[in-house]
Amino acid sequence: MMSSEDHTEGATAGEDISGLLEESLIDRRDRDAAELESISRAYDKHVFRARKKKNKWLTDEFIRRVHQDMFGGIWDWAGKYRTGSTNIGIDWHQIPEQIAQIVGDFEFWNSPQSKMDAVEIAARLQNRLTRVHPFKNGNGRHARLITDIFFHSQGHKLPQWPQLQMLPRGDIIRNQYVLAMRKADMEDYRDLIKFIEQWL
Repeated sequence: MMSSEDHTEGATAGEDISGLLEESLIDRRDRDAAELESISRAYDKHVFRARKKKNKWLTDEFIRRVHQDMFGGIWDWAGKYRTGSTNIGIDWHQIPEQIAQIVGDFEFWNSPQSKMDAVEIAARLQNRLTRVHPFKNGNGRHARLITDIFFHSQGHKLPQWPQLQMLPRGDIIRNQYVLAMRKADMEDYRDLIKFIEQWL
């Protein structure tokens, strides 16, 4: 899974560890390892061992449950919408309304009336969830897992998201993703679709 865009790799100064459930995870490397293991279990549950989803599977409850499965046991805010302002994302008061809007839009995108293919639907879903930034942290990783759940529901090949910290061109790839997401924020999804397609 692509490494998180929610923090700078290796950063420690000024980190917010409020809500951390285990004192043994105060060290950043230990915490990253615990999160990676927990996210892997969430992938097993929701993608690799899951039955394909049927109609109307994307709900407010499901969105929160996936986040809880990814980060529960590590953070007390896992699976809970944030209740404060951040430098990215919408105003926290609007999160439930915007999630409901995404759920409704997704239902149409994924309907027989829609002309969108699976990659465009995935790009829109991933961008919209990330743009809202509903959780305190882990939003990018969560949006990518939701995207993969969607691909699995379609019997579609899953993206092999790059491990950016392991690649010599990791910064370049990350910048491509960030720029594609910024264009998608303005409703231009073409570059994000191309980005996803290159990892299929």
